Order: sequence, then C-alpha cells, then structure tokens
Amino acid sequence: MSMAGLHVADIGSDLADLAPSTDRYAQRFSGPTGNWLLSRQTNALRTLIAPWPGSEVLDVGGGHGQIAAPLIADGHIVRVHASCEAALGRARRLDPQPDLGVGPLMPLPYPDRSFDVVTSFRLLAHIGDWQGLLDEFCRVARKAVIVDFPIPAGANTFQPILLGLKKSLETETRSFATIATREIVARGAANGFPLSEHIGQFVLPMVVHRTLRQPWLSERSERLLASAGLAHWLGSPVVLALWRPDI
Repeated sequence: MSMAGLHVADIGSDLADLAPSTDRYAQRFSGPTGNWLLSRQTNALRTLIAPWPGSEVLDVGGGHGQIAAPLIADGHIVRVHASCEAALGRARRLDPQPDLGVGPLMPLPYPDRSFDVVTSFRLLAHIGDWQGLLDEFCRVARKAVIVDFPIPAGANTFQPILLGLKKSLETETRSFATIATREIVARGAANGFPLSEHIGQFVLPMVVHRTLRQPWLSERSERLLASAGLAHWLGSPVVLALWRPDI
C-alpha cells in the first residue's frame, strides 16, 4: 500500500501507526509464544506506569490495542490517537473500548499538558523524526511519557545485515531505526522530563523466541541473561518512562 510516495512500512511514513493496527500484524503475537512476548511488554508497562494510578492516558499510535487493553483493565482512562480512521484498527473492538481520536501525529491536536501520561509503542522507530514526535509527547503530558524503541546494541548491531533474513521468517517485519537510550533520555530532559527509568525486554532477538516456540525456555533464558545484568544494557526493545521532577 503506497501513500504520499511511501510504503506504510517505510521509515518516515505519515501512517507509521497503520501497519501494527491490523489483524495481520497481530498474528505476530498469537499463540503461546506470542502471548508470552506480549506479556513481557505489558509487565514492563505496568511497572513503569505504577507511580501514576488512575491516570488519563493518551496512547499515540495505539490502534493495535496492546497498551489500551491492560491500562483500561487497571483503571486508567485511555484515549487512543491514530493518524487515520483505518489506523484505529483493533482498538475499535476492545471491550471496554477506549476513547478514540484521529488526527496528525505531529503536531498532536491537543493542548499542552492535556493528559497525565502519554504512551506510544511501535511508533518511534518508524516515524522518521522521532525527536519531533517525542517533543510532542512531552508537550501534551502533565506527568510522564512512556515509549518503546529498539536500541543499537546486542542483536540490533547487525540489523542491516539480518533484516532480510528476519523478513523471510516474519513476513510482517517492518524496517526500523534504532535509537540509543541516552538520546531519548537527553531529549526528555530538554523537554522538562529529566527523570527516567527503563526496562530492556529481550536480550535474545524476538525472532529467536518465535522460532523456538517454547515460551518456558524463552522465559528461562531471558531470566538467566537478565540476572547477569545483560537486559539493562542489551535488552531490546526498551520500554522507557520519562517524568517531570515536580510530579
């Protein structure tokens, strides 16, 4: 599918949130292994948002429903914002359903400090101008911003070489940019969010876990690697929270 001269999977597409909102993309997280992969993301999210219970949350690019569903279950008030009606995707079918909004990703059509927390998963690495998008998240958030992104470390060091192989094994794989954690932290600080905490999700590439199809073995392996301190430095994607010091 091509819009504005870009395939929806290209880095820099205006519709960077469209692909992950589809049922086809959701198949990547089906079955026991997919559920396990998603559970680690959910656990990281819940850990990082815990200081702000019952928050009003803006989930940008959250048509996949992966963030809205657990947040609503935990008592947060969630609005999913997508770039177009189609990109609201699976969020439309959530029960209970979040508030839904459509509009540009940059600039976001909301006043300063409109929401307690802004979340965005599966977007920063595909948007192109991640700095501008993160600026918008910080502008709209009263308390905290929580995002995920792949880092240029571990298996991602060989990302340009391995991407073709990964796409042959995972047909819904998109091209993505890696971002150093320190860059996100520095950008957050420049926007008045100097405090941060992060969780590295997987030391081993996710494609390895999908190929193994043994969640128990994957969990044991990741726990072992985390106990050696590798998840903090090499775990990817990173889930990171930025927050204001006066909150």
